[in-house]
Amino acid sequence: MKKKKIDNKEIIASYSLQVVLVLTLIIALIKYEWVWVVGCFIAVFIGFVPSLLKKNIEVTLPWPIGLLFALVCALNMVGVLLDAYIIIPWFGELTQFFTSLFVAFVAFAIIYILHVYWDGLIMDKYAMAFVVVIGTMASCVILEFIKWFRLFGAKQDTVEGVLISLLTGTIGGIIMAFIGVSLIKTGELDELTEDLGKQFDNALKQHKKQKK
Repeated sequence: MKKKKIDNKEIIASYSLQVVLVLTLIIALIKYEWVWVVGCFIAVFIGFVPSLLKKNIEVTLPWPIGLLFALVCALNMVGVLLDAYIIIPWFGELTQFFTSLFVAFVAFAIIYILHVYWDGLIMDKYAMAFVVVIGTMASCVILEFIKWFRLFGAKQDTVEGVLISLLTGTIGGIIMAFIGVSLIKTGELDELTEDLGKQFDNALKQHKKQKK
């Protein structure tokens, strides 16, 4: 079986996440943020899992997912541990925007893989975009609750702040929906999700064999 050549973008995305997590761990130790220290140990381990999986069973995550996740982690680390949410105006909204892009892209990739490899879901690309926008809006609402625990993002103290945060997330979801439709039209989404799609397809086939 031919091994797929690893693209430079995939390498950068994979290592960028690991670098961000290690930096977060160092800053958390310096600032005695023990909850973050424990979380970072777990996250660093999880960060190395895709590389291990790729070696063993040839699974490669779409590089935009890895890169966006690394960016979101970096923004939140700077926001919480270095107080950027307090010091820098609109930093919370910036983090919210990129978080919504990440969530929307993951949702689009999952829906597209199900559409291509599973007979139980057949969906038009514009319907996918609609579902992604609605799903991103719902995730923004959930994120507002998470902010109250001060583990991610900056807690909004006013109704206006919550509305701006939700609007920012919605805009991010809409932008990613347009990007997703464009990627489908050009065939680039097929390339980005190919490895994950094949792994999902193999899992489905194995499941069907076990049922027989």
